[in-house]
Amino acid sequence: MAGTRTMRRRGSEVLTNGFRRSARAGWARALAVVSLALMATLSGCSDPDKEILARLDSPSQARFKAGRKVAVPCWTCHDLAGTVKKVGPSLLGVYGRRSGMAPDYTGSDAMIAASIVWDDRMLGAFLSNPGGFVPGNRMVSPGVRDQAALSNLLFYLRHVSEPGARARGGE
Repeated sequence: MAGTRTMRRRGSEVLTNGFRRSARAGWARALAVVSLALMATLSGCSDPDKEILARLDSPSQARFKAGRKVAVPCWTCHDLAGTVKKVGPSLLGVYGRRSGMAPDYTGSDAMIAASIVWDDRMLGAFLSNPGGFVPGNRMVSPGVRDQAALSNLLFYLRHVSEPGARARGGE
């Protein structure tokens, strides 16, 4: 940032906030970032959706990735593996399931009473306005109002929520 450095002295900078930054510190940070990236690669960390993406054509991959970005806030309350207990139900196997009936999860009275069978049409209506579509449900999301983003989210969920979808290519 312009104006933040006041003077250089023997390989370090004194910043206007009074802190000193060593030229070596920049290299140390860069080395730490590269090391972490290398460790993640060597330890097998990779895209959990790699196998799904490999089965999709290029336009579908772009749509899938766009939907995955829209889904990021969902993972605060929901999981896809069906193994992590969170505030909301697991989305594993959500298509074809009745509302409020996720395994190992007690749905709200409103979701149970709604008795919706989840498909693209019902999920789209719910996810665009959760409180309006099923009044009294416990989902705190304001919904996905952008139709293109909602369409991409549903495309993504349709692919990743199917039981075994992420494990198929690795077996």
